Amino acid sequence: MDTKADLLVKRACDGEPEAFGDLYEIYSRDLYRYAYYILRSRELAQDAVQDAVVAAFTQVSSLRNRDAFKAWLFKILSNVCTKYIAEKSRNRNTLEFDDERETTLEPSPRVLNNTFEMEEVLECLAPDERKIVLLSVLEGYTGREIASILDCPAGTVRSKLSRALTKMRMSLENDGGKVS
Repeated sequence: MDTKADLLVKRACDGEPEAFGDLYEIYSRDLYRYAYYILRSRELAQDAVQDAVVAAFTQVSSLRNRDAFKAWLFKILSNVCTKYIAEKSRNRNTLEFDDERETTLEPSPRVLNNTFEMEEVLECLAPDERKIVLLSVLEGYTGREIASILDCPAGTVRSKLSRALTKMRMSLENDGGKVS
């Protein structure tokens, strides 16, 4: 039997805007959390999610694999975040990361105990490693799914994930944190 999300995807692909809105409600928190940890700015994360959702809304009728809706949505968001990071690199003084840390996010308890700790540990990673860790650990995607989202080989994803987790573990150990 189809899940509620599966039925909504079918309806959204058939042109029902209300169904797409319901899908947004289901995935908005995950999208925002991912964008926030990549961009490290509330405003940029909100803008990136908005841009990704608008892009997805305009393209949803052309979605070929309806079973991969969430991965497709995250791929769009990942591309938008990459674009924002590139813009930040070009305009160093016009886009800034938040100095004040977001406290309303609720990262998965299986990762770290609080948002501040998560942000500090993610700082030791390169942007591509950060994306892979967030998609794997926070969102639960497999290596193959992440490879599809990021357009890279699954072996690359696995090796970067392994390296990134090792870096994170070392960072926690060096800071006196506990690794489970």
